[in-house]
Amino acid sequence: MERKRASLPTEIILIVVGLLFLFPILYLLQMSVKHPGIFYKPLTLPDRLYFDYYSQALNGDFFRSLANSVIVTVGGLGLTILIASMAGYTLARRGDRLFHIVFLLFMTGLIIPTVGSLIPLFKLVNALHLGNTRTALVLLYVAGHIPFATFLYSAFTKSIPRELEESAAIDGCGSFRMFWTLMFPLLLPATGTFILTNVYGIWNDFVTPLIFLNSPEKMTLMPMIVQFMFNKQSTNYGPVFALCVLAMIPLLVLFIFTQRYMLKGLVMGSVKG
Repeated sequence: MERKRASLPTEIILIVVGLLFLFPILYLLQMSVKHPGIFYKPLTLPDRLYFDYYSQALNGDFFRSLANSVIVTVGGLGLTILIASMAGYTLARRGDRLFHIVFLLFMTGLIIPTVGSLIPLFKLVNALHLGNTRTALVLLYVAGHIPFATFLYSAFTKSIPRELEESAAIDGCGSFRMFWTLMFPLLLPATGTFILTNVYGIWNDFVTPLIFLNSPEKMTLMPMIVQFMFNKQSTNYGPVFALCVLAMIPLLVLFIFTQRYMLKGLVMGSVKG
C-alpha cells in the first residue's frame, strides 16, 4: 500500500513545531558551553566551547545522585511492570463481575492526586520505619503508577487473540509459564509505552525525594541540582546547565532505543481483538 505524502504546508508546520520543541534543548546545550564573559548575553552564540562547567559539575555529588536516580527509577518501573502486567492480563481475560469490580478499584487510583496524599503517605512511611530510604521512594512510585500500567496492559491484552493461549494450553502449557513465555513477550510494546510515558516523571521528580529523603547520600538528581545551585551561593549558573545536560543524557539514550515501541503499543492497545 502506497504511503500518502503530507502536503507542503503540513510539512512546514511540522518542521516549525519540531524546532520549537528542539529549541529548549539547543539553548540548554549552548548555555552549558558558553564562556563566562558572554554567559549573560542569551542571544550571543559561543565562539568557542567552554567545558569547565562540566568539570565543576562532575566534581560534586553527580555520580552518587545519578546512581540513586537509576536505582529508584529502575526499581520503580521494574516492580510496576512485574505487578501490573500480571494484573492487567488477568483482569482482561476474566469476565467475572468480581474481576470487573477489582479493575474499577485499580482505576480509582488514576483520579487520586499525588500531591493531596503526600501528608498521609509521609506518616505511613514513617510508621513503617522506611523514612529516608530509597525503598520508600520505589514503593511510592510503584503505588502511583500501577493504575495506569494495569489499564495499559489490560487494554493491550484484549488486542491479542485468545486462540494463542488456547493452543498453548492444548500443548500442556500452564498458566504461569504461558504468561511469561507467550504473553509477556507479546506485551513488550505495551511495556515500552509504559516506560517511555512514565520514566520522565520518576527521573525528573523533585518533590517526592525532597520530602521523603533527608540524607545527601541518598538524594536523587533533581534535588541535588537545586541544592548544588543554592550551596554555591553565586550567580554562576554554568555548572547548573551542565548538570541539567548530564541528567538529560540517559533519558535521550532510552528514548532512542525504545521510542519505536511507543506508537505500536498505543495503537495496538486501543484495538480490542
